Amino acid sequence: MRREGSKMRGQRSLHVAGALALLLAASPVFGQYGPPVGPASPVLSVPPTESAPSAPTDSAGPAPTGMIPNGSPPPSPTGGSSVVGGGLLLPPRGSSSRKRYIGRRIDLDFRGADIHNILRLLSDVGQVNIVTSDDVKGEVTIKMKNVPWDQALDVILRAKLLGQVREGNLIRVAPLTVLEKEVEADIARQRALNDVAPTETRLIAVSYAEAKLLRDRIKDLLSPRGRVSVDERTNQLIVSDVTRNLQLIEDLVRSLDTQTQQVIIEARIVEATSNFSRQIGVQWGGSTFRDANHANPTGLVFPYNVALAGGATDATTPLSGLAGNGAASPNFAVNLPAAVGTGSGGALGLMLGSVNGAFNLNLRLSAMETTGQVRILSSPRISTLDNVEASINQGVSIPISIVSATGIQTVFVEANLGLTVKPHVTHDGTVVMTIHVTRNEPDFVNTGARGDPTILRKDAKTVMLVNDGETAVIGGIYQRNSGLSFSKVPFFGDLPFIGFFFRNRKENDDRAEFLVFITPRIANSVKRSTAFAP
Repeated sequence: MRREGSKMRGQRSLHVAGALALLLAASPVFGQYGPPVGPASPVLSVPPTESAPSAPTDSAGPAPTGMIPNGSPPPSPTGGSSVVGGGLLLPPRGSSSRKRYIGRRIDLDFRGADIHNILRLLSDVGQVNIVTSDDVKGEVTIKMKNVPWDQALDVILRAKLLGQVREGNLIRVAPLTVLEKEVEADIARQRALNDVAPTETRLIAVSYAEAKLLRDRIKDLLSPRGRVSVDERTNQLIVSDVTRNLQLIEDLVRSLDTQTQQVIIEARIVEATSNFSRQIGVQWGGSTFRDANHANPTGLVFPYNVALAGGATDATTPLSGLAGNGAASPNFAVNLPAAVGTGSGGALGLMLGSVNGAFNLNLRLSAMETTGQVRILSSPRISTLDNVEASINQGVSIPISIVSATGIQTVFVEANLGLTVKPHVTHDGTVVMTIHVTRNEPDFVNTGARGDPTILRKDAKTVMLVNDGETAVIGGIYQRNSGLSFSKVPFFGDLPFIGFFFRNRKENDDRAEFLVFITPRIANSVKRSTAFAP
């Protein structure tokens, strides 16, 4: 009886195992691409009333490949092995921290299924080799729809506190604690090897950077047995360390020792000045007599003689243009001339008189107008390296005497044209510049008490971003000084029409403009290294 009962139990176990193997091999119930087309496809499931018994790994053969849709194998890693913590694959260096799942989409519905069978199933779908350790055990209950198979694998491993190590097309699954201990043991083994490995000395030539500036950055990669020194004469680094560290140091030096970009900065300083002035003046007057000398007395007892003449003439009154007696005694009643003379304006004189000289009229009109334009273009240019300040100046040093209690001291004041700039070339080809432009010149018209000239100062200082080869305006100053003035005889100068003969009109309009342009050009294009992976 015992033998028969044992035989029956063996047959029952074999029957259950065979049923599970057939269930795993069924093609229509597993591995759907997204939502089904037409009638819903059946989903692999285990009756919820009982748990599927664990079948020995060697008793259940691999699921027939003809019954499972051909899955796309995952892309091979860049090299080496990667440990997956909690079922999540560690991202490679330089990639995003969020993993991207690219496996084919499947549907899963299990209750109390052995984790080994689930891993074998995912192995067939993803066409990868999965190896499990003896510590991997347990059952899982899952229900997933339209999920990438690699994401399903990560979620299942995370739920069971498992991790994975991937080497090419092979995935090894083990508990996280085991994998962490392996990593720690590997680190300890590497440290032990570094302690006993022979050291090597290399000479690393530095072409563009200064070797002594790279020494501090290299020290972070040295092992406790490593050391570095600098030969300033040949600009070389002398590094002694284990072979692995030497290669990392050499790669770092090659990434940092790149050609520095050179920038040509050209500034254009434009100064434009225009002036306009106009003046219109009038002088008129004369004399009239009623007396016996001119044979036209009034015939009255009083006044018997009458004389009337203008009284605005003085010694500085301009008389050019008048002739005869008018030049000797113009007797101007209105004396408002314009400032005319040699090289400035013009004047016209008119004299009218009677036969006996009893009535004389003198008139002189003068007008002056000046117009001028001045344009000055200064263009300093200089070349410099990236992040290196450069300056260029041209001008004069003006000696100025200063009188103090100790005596007379001479101080030189600079009046020059200058450009100071510090460029920085960004990765997208633009240039950030700290700019200081000066345009100073002596003014010998406006002088001090001792005759020293004043300094006309124009400067601009700013920080700006300009594209390579483009021209930008740093800034500018625009000035306009306009005026209108009258010199006139009260009341009469305000009369319409005839008021012209009683006033002097003067108007002026002066304009000044100062503009500064800047143009950077990158002389050499250098491809920069953006990543360093030890």
